[in-house]
Amino acid sequence: MRMNRTGMNMERVKRQNRSLILNYINSTGPVSRKDIAAATGLTAAAVTQISAALISEGVLTVKGTSTERTGEAGRRKVLLDIDPEVSLAYTVNIEPDITTVAVCGVKGFAVLSDDGEPIVKSIPTDKESSPAYYLGQIASYCHELSKSVPDRLRDRIECVSVGITGIVDLENGISKHAYGIWNEEVDVRAILKKCLGLPVLVENNVDAFSTGELLFGAGQDNIDFLTVKWGPGVGSTVIVDGDVFRGKHGKTAEFGHFIVDPNGALCSCGRRGCLETRLSVRALGPLLPPTKKTEKQIDEAIDLFARSIVNAGTITAPGRIVLFGRLAGDPVLRGKLIKACKAYDPSYDENRITYTSLSDRESFVGPAAVYANARLFSD
Repeated sequence: MRMNRTGMNMERVKRQNRSLILNYINSTGPVSRKDIAAATGLTAAAVTQISAALISEGVLTVKGTSTERTGEAGRRKVLLDIDPEVSLAYTVNIEPDITTVAVCGVKGFAVLSDDGEPIVKSIPTDKESSPAYYLGQIASYCHELSKSVPDRLRDRIECVSVGITGIVDLENGISKHAYGIWNEEVDVRAILKKCLGLPVLVENNVDAFSTGELLFGAGQDNIDFLTVKWGPGVGSTVIVDGDVFRGKHGKTAEFGHFIVDPNGALCSCGRRGCLETRLSVRALGPLLPPTKKTEKQIDEAIDLFARSIVNAGTITAPGRIVLFGRLAGDPVLRGKLIKACKAYDPSYDENRITYTSLSDRESFVGPAAVYANARLFSD
């Protein structure tokens, strides 16, 4: 039995070292084996062995050479990088207003067709039909998009990764309550697996985007931060030590559902007076663009938002707060929010509250990152 346990432990160590190497390469770009060993603390022999296996699998590829600064003329280092097309996934992001379907690689980018166009399709979310019917339609869109994938890559599509609002049972792939979309439990994994014949990952949409920040955005410089989505609703995720923080029953931090007015409007989550009811696109959209008549209402809502962010930060102590979403993308609204946060705590300035660097792929990078994390970066 001791030998079996030792074997299991060795396999676990190998997986951890493999993950360590891939995460380092992902965060730095093309890098040599020698630099990988120096940065990770692994032996040169271990790095050589693992990288050779990854090259054999097609995960790593040689990306040129660079001169080694050792004083030895002519000595060059071979640079390794992750092949972004080593494997692909259908990515599905279901929001209350728009659903986006794409074909993505492990670096969070949409695959390009032979014509050089990103393989992405956005459609209005169908909230009237049954969930099974709509998911069947989404599967049809996946089939349609696969026809645009270059022939050399089509057989690399190996998974479906879904981001959806509300509470998700990650282990079983079930949407427990998709706020603003469905009020019933939906076995997303079972339905899409039956339609597409592929493994299916299902994640909360804000947590999925936060995984994107971890792999491709703010997480490359910070291991503790808070993501805040503003539009169409309000969502948040706490990242602690480079991982999504999950509390009881797998729930994550949703301060959009702080109750700020017990007599307020009914929220999509079923409770009354949540912060989201004051700040969603539905609430603020009719007030935009600001006029003398509406500016006071907008400022009052943003002030409430700022207080909530600062209060949440007081508890979670994030190194950075990353904003994303349709309303956060408006520089005027974002400026008002940061100014209001600074009024409560001067440390919440433009250096601490930033706008996502992933806005150009915001509609699909979350599910793509969930897939990439499962495929390569987690141990």
